[in-house]
Amino acid sequence: MNTGIFCRGVMLGAISEEKTYDGKARTNFSLGVQTTSRNEFGVEENKTHKYKIGSERNDAKTLNYFNSLKGKLVEVTFETRSGILENGNKWSGLYVTGAVEFKPEGKG
Repeated sequence: MNTGIFCRGVMLGAISEEKTYDGKARTNFSLGVQTTSRNEFGVEENKTHKYKIGSERNDAKTLNYFNSLKGKLVEVTFETRSGILENGNKWSGLYVTGAVEFKPEGKG
C-alpha cells in the first residue's frame, strides 16, 4: 500500500518561469492541476493548483511526459522538503515526485 500526499485532477501541463533572487537568475518549473469540488452552496467549482517540480525532475524527458498527460485525469504524488537558507531563514515546500494517468475502476 502506498502512503503519502497526492492530488487527483485534470493535468494542465508543466511550465517554466524565470526568477531572479539576490541577482541570480534561475528557472523554476511548476505543474498545473485542476480540481473540482463543491462549495458550501452545493455548486461545483474548478480550482487551479500550481505545484513545484524539484530540480532533479526538470529534465526535458520528464517535462515532456507531464505535458503528454495534459487534459487527462491524473494522480500527482508529492514529498515535503525543508531546510535553512544561508541567512538563517527556514523554508519548507511541497514538491512533485511523479504523475500517472488515473483510470477509475471499471472505466479502462
